[in-house]
Amino acid sequence: MMRTLNVRHPSIRCIAEALLDLFPSGADVSEIGLEPALCLFVSWRTAGTANRPGNIAWGVHYRFEADVLGMIERAPEAARRQICERLREMSRHLQFDYADPDAVSLLVVDVSADALREQRGLDPADSPRVP
Repeated sequence: MMRTLNVRHPSIRCIAEALLDLFPSGADVSEIGLEPALCLFVSWRTAGTANRPGNIAWGVHYRFEADVLGMIERAPEAARRQICERLREMSRHLQFDYADPDAVSLLVVDVSADALREQRGLDPADSPRVP
C-alpha cells in the first residue's frame, strides 16, 4: 500500500520519499509552513504502554534553512541522492522511548545548507546564499 504524502514542493517530496521507511507505516507525512520556511513533519500515534501513562503522539519536525530546498532542487540527481542519504543518516539516530512516560515525543531536526555541503563536498557556488 502506498502511503500518502501531503507535500507539494519537489525537494520536500524527494526528502520525504527517502525517509518513509524509517518511520512507522501509519505515520502522517506533511509539508508545513510557507516558503521560504517550508518544513517536513512526520507524526504517528501509539497505543501507549499497558498499565503506564505515557505519550501516545510522536513526531519529527525537519526545519530547513531557506537555501537548502533550492540547493536540492538545483542539484544533479547523484547529489540529491547524497543529500537524502545524509538526512537518512541524521534520522537513524533519532530515538523514541515509548516506555518512558516522561520521554520527549517531538524531536526537531535543523537542516543547514552548510552541513549538507560539508558532508558531501558540494560546491557552495551551486547554492547562492539568501540574504
